[in-house]
Amino acid sequence: MLFNPLVMQVQLPVTNPVLTFAIFMILILVAPLAIQRLRGPGMLGMILAGVIVGPNALNILERSDVVVLLGTVGLLYIMFLAGIEIDLNRFRKYRSHSITFGVATFLLPQSIGTVMAIWFLGFDWPAAILLASMFASHTLLSYPIASRLGLSKDRAVTTTIGGTIITDTAALLVLAVVARSSQGSLDAQFWVTLVLSLSVYVGLVWWGLPRIGRWFFRTVPVQGVSHFVFILAAVYLCAYFAEVAGVEAIIGAFLAGLALNRLVPQQSVLMNRLDFAGNWFFIPIFLLSVGMLVDPRVLLSDAQTWKVVGAMTITVVTTKFLAAWCMTRLLGYDTVEAWVIFGLSVNQAAATLATVMIGFQLGIFDEAVLNGAIIMILTTCIIGPWATQRYGRRLALLHESRPEDRSLAPRRILIPLRNPDAADAILDIAIMIREPGSFEPVYPLTVVQDRDDASALLAAGERMLGHAVMHAAAANVPVVPTVRLDTSAVEGMVRAIRELRISTVVMGWTGSNPARNRVFGTVLDQLLARCSQQFLVCRLCVPLNAHQRLLLVVPPFAEREVGYIDAIQTIKSLADRAGMVLAICAVESEMNVIVSSIDRVRPSVTIERTPIRSLDVWLGSGAPALTEGDLFVLLSARRQQVSWRPSVDRIPQQMIVSSPHISTIVVYPSEESAEADAPLSSSEVRTIELSGLFSVQRLVLHSDASTPREAINALLERLAHRDQKSVENLGNELEKISVDAPIEITPGFVLLHMHTVHVDRPLGFLLTTREDIAFGNLRAGVRCVFALLTPTSLPPAVHLQHLARIAKLLHDTADVSAILETTSPEALYDWLRDRDNDSLGVE
Repeated sequence: MLFNPLVMQVQLPVTNPVLTFAIFMILILVAPLAIQRLRGPGMLGMILAGVIVGPNALNILERSDVVVLLGTVGLLYIMFLAGIEIDLNRFRKYRSHSITFGVATFLLPQSIGTVMAIWFLGFDWPAAILLASMFASHTLLSYPIASRLGLSKDRAVTTTIGGTIITDTAALLVLAVVARSSQGSLDAQFWVTLVLSLSVYVGLVWWGLPRIGRWFFRTVPVQGVSHFVFILAAVYLCAYFAEVAGVEAIIGAFLAGLALNRLVPQQSVLMNRLDFAGNWFFIPIFLLSVGMLVDPRVLLSDAQTWKVVGAMTITVVTTKFLAAWCMTRLLGYDTVEAWVIFGLSVNQAAATLATVMIGFQLGIFDEAVLNGAIIMILTTCIIGPWATQRYGRRLALLHESRPEDRSLAPRRILIPLRNPDAADAILDIAIMIREPGSFEPVYPLTVVQDRDDASALLAAGERMLGHAVMHAAAANVPVVPTVRLDTSAVEGMVRAIRELRISTVVMGWTGSNPARNRVFGTVLDQLLARCSQQFLVCRLCVPLNAHQRLLLVVPPFAEREVGYIDAIQTIKSLADRAGMVLAICAVESEMNVIVSSIDRVRPSVTIERTPIRSLDVWLGSGAPALTEGDLFVLLSARRQQVSWRPSVDRIPQQMIVSSPHISTIVVYPSEESAEADAPLSSSEVRTIELSGLFSVQRLVLHSDASTPREAINALLERLAHRDQKSVENLGNELEKISVDAPIEITPGFVLLHMHTVHVDRPLGFLLTTREDIAFGNLRAGVRCVFALLTPTSLPPAVHLQHLARIAKLLHDTADVSAILETTSPEALYDWLRDRDNDSLGVE
């Protein structure tokens, strides 16, 4: 192609689309770097750059329709990101704070601004009220600064974002009312139309958009950017229909972000793409477009403009500062938090621009107010980012200096990959449970068996790992891929777990029918037997963000496990970051203890209760109903752990048969080390003496009982010397437990336990029968009944210690046989005493 000198003839303003785009890119690159050298916020640099190159200064670029379009897109994008990044669990926790601040940051500027406009500027009532509504609203212009500082979940930021919903909605409703009053009367038809249209709009977005989103994510696989485009289309459609409903588009974008919040996990590829698209282009173009509105010459030619600018700027800064300072007096926030709230809420842009433009077009405002509003926007957009960055850094340092929560300790996560189709889903779970800000990478692993065609298999494994690296990198997560050549898959994985010092293993499961006496299959069962780390065995039927509820099944004694706290923290983190409600499913008699122990573990999530009669309902009828939006999570245990029982091992396979469309994760707590504040360690459980719990008189062998009630009566005959009314009450209570919540420790052995006022010390009973007895929903017939009665005067921890000790007694098949084969109570009692000596290491 020949040189074309005409292309070099550039006229101002630039109209060549290629050069225009190049200038925008240079400004987006250079302006933040230049202002940061002066220790100013990057946003200020973008706004000043817009002033300099805009039509009112050097006139290098004009504020064309394209700039207005992209600026509007960026403005809506800011509001959308603010909605989608808010931690709804923390917002719910601090909703009273958000309401308090929202009311204060609206009423103070609205009332003081109205008085100022009437007495100082001489406005009439409609113009004064509309001008004051500009002060009341605010734009979360400096929110990206708080987000980059890691403060998006801080209570000050959450409170400010929540207050934005209230004050911006109220300010824009004032705009709608005043605008209508200038065109006609505010009759009943206007109010009915406004209320009905807003109610229908909010209901459709809040209720309908999440359901459409979940359907889309379940139906359309993650290919390219399909999910990203769906989110953008939904946001801007909601913004448009907000205008149809009678409010500004920014309210619609913000509401869309809130509605989609639970569908877009914070640590995900999709969230990373949304952040990138906004921060590199849409939001900077908006900031440049705001700067282009400013006319510096007006300040030199019109004294009235100076008066309006001074009054507006002083009023908005003062009233927003007063509203932020109210938080220190009313809700106990410290000074740094108040300054962060001020920095986030003082910015005027979105609603202010909408209000002043509409007021100018309707003749309510003159040109002085229009120019004054632009200068006020520029001034507040300088003060806001400065305050947010200056005091946001101090707040971030305060967070770093606080004691570290041990439940959030960094973890090393290994992801063995065997099925390429399931690799992305497994990686998503690993990314979710990885702590934000952690420097620990995730470790995708492929093991190739050492044989003749190992080279080809290694190449295939490397290709799969390459895809995993790209997927993790798209979520901004460091990754260290690992390929192992070993004699078997199990040996390679075990060696990798040890050499890399892995703490958590996340694996996929196809749901195939395992061999008899196996839970998942050869490889998984061997890994669980040989490794003591925390395991997550996953089978996802739909993408993780398509789930609404995480149903956690907790077996009895689970809270006694060494790795219980870490397992619960992992599960709650998954629920929190995927935006799911956590439903606890446990035996009704254990529910309060389990919920209390889970509630103490961070992070904070919404908890529901789903009580069941027995864990065995998941093996037959009576189980809680599940939907496609549920993620079924079973807190399981290895055979040597105190909470293990045969029914727990059968539940995963039963879920495949009864609910093949339900996503399932089975979590195995770590056995490696106890938390310092764990309720009870495994070694402590072993020190409880069975011989002190039982006595020869309370051991009944080869009974003729044929029903649970007969077995209970046979046991309680040993209490004949006690008050008969108390014994009868005990029998009734134990019978109810035998129906509702019998615990099958191992096939044929059942445990009944209760806290009761009818005994004054812990009592253990044991009964064996000649024939099987049918107990509740238990599949296997019962040959041995344990009963444990603990007085209410003793704490629950003591009761749980005794339960755990009995459960551990029956993990050995030889012990089970010994109990059934013993011929006399005296011999059985001696055998129990021998078990005590073995546990204590006594010879």
